[in-house]
Amino acid sequence: MNETTARASPPAGSGVLALMREARTLSFQGPRARLATMAAASVVLSVVAALALHLPDAWWAAISGFISVQATRPASVRKALLRITGTVAGALLGFVFAGWLAYDHAACCLALAIAGGVGIYGMAVSPHGYAWLFLGLTFVLVVLITLVDPAQAFGLAVNRTLEVAVGTAAAAGTAILMAPEGEHAAPPTAPGWRDPFGANWPNTMHAIRSGIAVGVVPLLWSTFNLPGLAAIATTMAAVLAVPQSRDHSSGQRARIVAKGAYRLLGCLVGGLAGLALVALPLTAFVPWLAALFIGTWLFAWMQGSLSGAGYVGTQAAVVFMMTLVQGFGPPNSILPGIDRLVGIVIGMSTLLLITALIRAPGD
Repeated sequence: MNETTARASPPAGSGVLALMREARTLSFQGPRARLATMAAASVVLSVVAALALHLPDAWWAAISGFISVQATRPASVRKALLRITGTVAGALLGFVFAGWLAYDHAACCLALAIAGGVGIYGMAVSPHGYAWLFLGLTFVLVVLITLVDPAQAFGLAVNRTLEVAVGTAAAAGTAILMAPEGEHAAPPTAPGWRDPFGANWPNTMHAIRSGIAVGVVPLLWSTFNLPGLAAIATTMAAVLAVPQSRDHSSGQRARIVAKGAYRLLGCLVGGLAGLALVALPLTAFVPWLAALFIGTWLFAWMQGSLSGAGYVGTQAAVVFMMTLVQGFGPPNSILPGIDRLVGIVIGMSTLLLITALIRAPGD
């Protein structure tokens, strides 16, 4: 979706008030409504295609379809290509290292932290940052799921790649059919990889904090006997899948914490909305897809806001899809959705706490 939203600063008021203000502006016409329709259509197409191909995690295809949709055709195609490139690279690296990391948990946590940090840093400093973000994220997903059985590494790497390919193809196809042509803009300006401890120090600190959160979450699961590795993977997806701002300028730690609070609120809004639908129960295929479309549309509309509601809408959409899309069809139990929501909230809370506690010069 539109990265302009992701760079907007949260307002001084609360996220709940921001949501209420956005609800009063709801409209089904104009560019914002068209972008929301494109996003919802892409998500539904992604899920249907993933289920038809019997892919195990249709929610990951749905997120790929949602995030890759942009306001113009060229922007959507470019983002889709970056996502699939990063995913292939991350899946390959995860497959190569999974066999070793599965038997050395200290090295595994360190590798996860490095991969998450590099992905976040690359997102901030590279003109191809989206590819770097999903290189790190896909590596994390593949390694985490293969901790119990390293023999699954190849199959998981292939499935993650196919799921992203389905989602990005749906996004690109939807954009080609529905989005305006627009201009073939040059890649966004970025500061580059140099000087990580100088001009890029704020981005470095944000990457370090995110990497620590990624490395710590598996330890939390092991220590407190929380739900299994699949829930850890969804947690990591929620923490890293939503693109972060490129602008982590000096002295803005408080603003980053505020953004994290909006993302946590979005997790709760999207997760609770998804759980409410699962609890109905929503077991018929067509009503389930209709609910997925409507919920995604509403959260995509929120994401188009330039206020804090934009952060809430983006994160809510991701968690809504994770909660509502389970298994190989409409969900028949609320328990997996509850496990996912608990895991996601723990992951987001961990990232928020680490960001609030770890200070650095210039914060």
